[in-house]
Amino acid sequence: MYRAFLLALLPLTACAAAGVEAGTAAPAYEAIAFDINSWGRPIGSWEVHADGTVRHHKSEGSVFAAHRIEHRDFTVDSAAYARLAAIAAALPHPRLRRDDCKERAMDLPYGNLRLTRGASEEAVAFDVGCRDARYQAFVGQLQAMDDLVGEWAEQHPVDRFEDVGG
Repeated sequence: MYRAFLLALLPLTACAAAGVEAGTAAPAYEAIAFDINSWGRPIGSWEVHADGTVRHHKSEGSVFAAHRIEHRDFTVDSAAYARLAAIAAALPHPRLRRDDCKERAMDLPYGNLRLTRGASEEAVAFDVGCRDARYQAFVGQLQAMDDLVGEWAEQHPVDRFEDVGG
């Protein structure tokens, strides 16, 4: 009897597994966020949620003088979010640490990538000034993420401008 019960459950298990493979699984991250700074001043930032909502801020002009920040809020489809999440999922494990850099320029941008999964948020600090080859490949992945979200943003009008004094 027990064996018959298990055999009856096998087709249900196969259907459930097929549903996961067909893309009905929860996304790897509920949110992916990025900010980049130079000498303590924000250059840009964005946050993308699994539901497709995006918040994007981009500084126009030098952040060391009067400049303007463009604010955009828009949505992307699930395929677009999946492309971003795939790049994030491909980041090296264990995470590369900027403190482990052997060759570093101290005057280049730095920032954080934040990956939210469930109730936890992982902050991945980065420093573009780390010139180690492996780290530069990691920075290239971050740049690909920033470029992708930037391309999305350019397809949407600016919601508002914020003028910032120097």
